[in-house]
Amino acid sequence: MESLQLEILTISGAILLIATFGIVARRGFMDWLNAYRHQSIVLAGVTAIIGYVTGIWEIYIVAGMTLVIKSIIIPKVLIYVTRKLEIEFKIETNPYVSIRASVIISALLVALSYFLTQQIPFKSDQIVNAYLPVSMAQFFIGLFVLVNRRTVLSQVVGLLIIENGLFLFTIALTHGVSLLIEVGIFVDILVGIVISSILLFRISRTFDSLDVGKLENLRDD
Repeated sequence: MESLQLEILTISGAILLIATFGIVARRGFMDWLNAYRHQSIVLAGVTAIIGYVTGIWEIYIVAGMTLVIKSIIIPKVLIYVTRKLEIEFKIETNPYVSIRASVIISALLVALSYFLTQQIPFKSDQIVNAYLPVSMAQFFIGLFVLVNRRTVLSQVVGLLIIENGLFLFTIALTHGVSLLIEVGIFVDILVGIVISSILLFRISRTFDSLDVGKLENLRDD
């Protein structure tokens, strides 16, 4: 039984990493968003698996909230707020690092995450062993996307990847925090996305660009 659980945890973690790579390999906003939606669906499934393994029923509620908020509400909010943006604002045409090199770097970050977690002494916990390196890899990959992409809109997607990594990190280590705290975190995320989307729209209207390099040139020397 324990070996079956370990296989399920390992396979689900691998699927989550594959979904994360799907975001890195995309250029267009809708492609990112669809990949993020798929990643969030897998994350909700991983959360439900943690609830099954631990027997904590509150985690099932968190899994349901993850599915609804991350894979449905957040993408719809971003689509609604950015619907009037010009198409050139929604495509990453010239990242600092090419897409192919980005995938390779992301793979190296995954390897680094597994190496670092092997250096941390943990008690024998299948959930921690399976998901801690995955959560760290998501954090590093999200940080890389944030630094590598030129458009503000794609950097928002990087922030979402980081948030998913931190969410998995918390769930894996604590096996679920207070349900009230989880609700508060989800509300904060949703409000943050709404505010960020509105700011993106205002920036595009005011400066006619969402390229970080061009926006940096507007600073006074």
